[in-house]
Amino acid sequence: MNIRTLLLSTALLVAGAAKAQLSELGSNPFMSDANGRPMYLQTNYRSEGSPFYHDAYFLADLTSIQGKVYPKIKVKLNVQTNELLYMAPDGTEMIAALPVRRIRFLGLLNENDNTERILESATAQPLNTPNAAVYELVDSGHVSLLKLIRITYSDNKEFNQSSIVRNFKRKETWHLRMPDGTITKFETGKDALLTTLKDKQKEVADYIEKEGLKCRSVDDCHKVLTYYNSLF
Repeated sequence: MNIRTLLLSTALLVAGAAKAQLSELGSNPFMSDANGRPMYLQTNYRSEGSPFYHDAYFLADLTSIQGKVYPKIKVKLNVQTNELLYMAPDGTEMIAALPVRRIRFLGLLNENDNTERILESATAQPLNTPNAAVYELVDSGHVSLLKLIRITYSDNKEFNQSSIVRNFKRKETWHLRMPDGTITKFETGKDALLTTLKDKQKEVADYIEKEGLKCRSVDDCHKVLTYYNSLF
């Protein structure tokens, strides 16, 4: 093979690869819109616990802050830093710069649970901005049930040890999103529920009495909220 033929073959291979890459990006606009940067693993500490909503990558539908939906992207969310990680076609882990309002996970989160999970911002602030509140949408309706997820950490250094252990702590609290969009803490107890759901107070009170609910647990209160939402 002469030099000219070799150069021509190389040019064709490069052009073909570029065309394939453009085609792949064209079929998945998120890969270009995300404006991602590579994730570099921190190695200056040893972790206990996890900063992620879920450690593994799962397929999810992403909704940008402008309302554009990107289907079936492999992602995971670092709740502690609010970084949204996604898997590029070549397997590279990337951090998305695109402001995202909602993540709807489609795949299994564990072996016994195939229910979809939805994370969203309850305000105009994107999920993937520092210090943004991350809510899991547990139940939607006239009044929505939300679970606020926060992950904090503390660093510890054992005596005579040079390495740092970073302990991640996850805390979940329950909230309600009212019809006007405000977020309020979800208080258990019959009196608290009747006050919160006062526009259907009689119906809710009758339901609690009929079902014999104590309303001391989140599960009982969730049942009441589901009934309340069915009235609309």
